[in-house]
Amino acid sequence: MTFAIRDDDISYFTSPTELKEAYSVLDDVRGTISLAVVPDSVSKHGDVEPYGIVEARQCKIGNNIPLVEHLREGILSGRYDILLHGYSHEYKKVSGRWVPEMIWKSEEDIINQLTEGKEYLENLLGVRISVFVAPNNSIDQRGIRAIERLKMDFSGIIHLGDREINTRYIKNFVTRWVYRSIKGIPYGALLDYGKHKEKYAYPLSNIQRLKKEYCECKSLNAPFILNTHYWDIRKEPSRRLFTEIMNYILSDGAELVSVSSCFE
Repeated sequence: MTFAIRDDDISYFTSPTELKEAYSVLDDVRGTISLAVVPDSVSKHGDVEPYGIVEARQCKIGNNIPLVEHLREGILSGRYDILLHGYSHEYKKVSGRWVPEMIWKSEEDIINQLTEGKEYLENLLGVRISVFVAPNNSIDQRGIRAIERLKMDFSGIIHLGDREINTRYIKNFVTRWVYRSIKGIPYGALLDYGKHKEKYAYPLSNIQRLKKEYCECKSLNAPFILNTHYWDIRKEPSRRLFTEIMNYILSDGAELVSVSSCFE
């Protein structure tokens, strides 16, 4: 059995110390942690100021030299796998509610910015990026077309009506929802949409549900992907929950692998 960790929101505003502290539980565990990276992050997410910066600004991750050096070292040692997490993670207020970037941006902007962001991270970190993660796990047909143009796969949550309707979509739709109606949890195996593949990542919820999701992935012979945020698992109660599910998975003998490898 294999499992992967997908940590979202790595950006200019992340420090190496925060990453080290978040995953100190896994210091003695061999394997790769997958980081979903924002190339040019804004400092405010709608009304939220997660980095304590009142004046909204946008910063390329390459300007955080200590973080870049830490990521490069982790990539070379096999500790880190890099995924693309949108471009700026910017929210815009539409009809009174905050909407994530893959929904409010035009298709042309999505294509141009994801192309730029992917090339920027690949050149900066010396990697090839093959998996996309949508900010707020929100994407529609325009975003899917963009990642298909970039020959990328998708890790995230699949909603209704956000994929092109074709034979593969219908087959996958039926598979997912029949499974969910029987098991009560999302389908965890790989889904092939023809031009790209998709795989669900399970958020930190509660220990009973996480154990069930892990065991169901095991029964499907599919890697279990846990979706985390470094800034969240440094605090209680998420810290305790993360530690507990890690101990459960590792005691089962599961191997920690990259998210990217789960699509191979």
